Amino acid sequence: MRFFDREGRSIAVWLPIVAGPVIALVAFVVGYWIDPLSLKETKAVAAFFFSVLVLMIGQWLVTVTEIQKTASYSDRLYDALKNYLHVTTIGSPEEALRYVQGRLPILREVQNTRLNTPEETERSDEKLYASGAFEALLEDIPAYCRKELIWKDLGDTHALTVFRQLRAGSSTGAATRGARYKFKLLSHVEPQINFILLEYRDGAKEVLFNWDFRGMGQDPTVLVSRDRHIVEMFSIQFSMLWRRGTDDHDSQATKSTSMK
Repeated sequence: MRFFDREGRSIAVWLPIVAGPVIALVAFVVGYWIDPLSLKETKAVAAFFFSVLVLMIGQWLVTVTEIQKTASYSDRLYDALKNYLHVTTIGSPEEALRYVQGRLPILREVQNTRLNTPEETERSDEKLYASGAFEALLEDIPAYCRKELIWKDLGDTHALTVFRQLRAGSSTGAATRGARYKFKLLSHVEPQINFILLEYRDGAKEVLFNWDFRGMGQDPTVLVSRDRHIVEMFSIQFSMLWRRGTDDHDSQATKSTSMK
């Protein structure tokens, strides 16, 4: 263990470790001289056990603090590795959904595609869209869109029901707020690469890709990258597909008919 570092933060390292024994010693001396339980001959034994109890509590607090620091350092190290490496692995699509959901509070904008061919629809429904992780994300998206999050979905008719559900949940009656969730539909025959672009409030951007269930008997492993060139490539792809997409005309026709 390094008790001294180059940044002059040595006190923050060794003080919690030394404080426990010092407080325990003080507790022993105070307990022995004050003798609050009036034990007289056995007051030294009582003071000793009391000091041991104080020492154990102090060591427990130090352990909890160090565990919290380790978790924080691990998160920072993971972010640093993502920035350094071109591509890193997240895991299964369900794990990727939990990854996105956990970052909703610090996201500014999300651009997501959901374009599936008929051959992969059944498998993706079973392994992804019918999962608890997907349902949990669907519950959180409207809540954050009613605040500051901008979420854009681009998909085919298989995703239309979910898109309408999200738009209805994201609307609060105010046009500016309801517009924070948008979606477009895209007709396609050839397979498309599905991906999610995340933009954080601090300006950082990353892309999650390789969501597609097209392998025979093998589920995909979602990858993430913060490489500027990779993110830019997917951003251009989303912009091109978004321009080719169409609005939900059937829904708009229903609204205009109900207003008459």
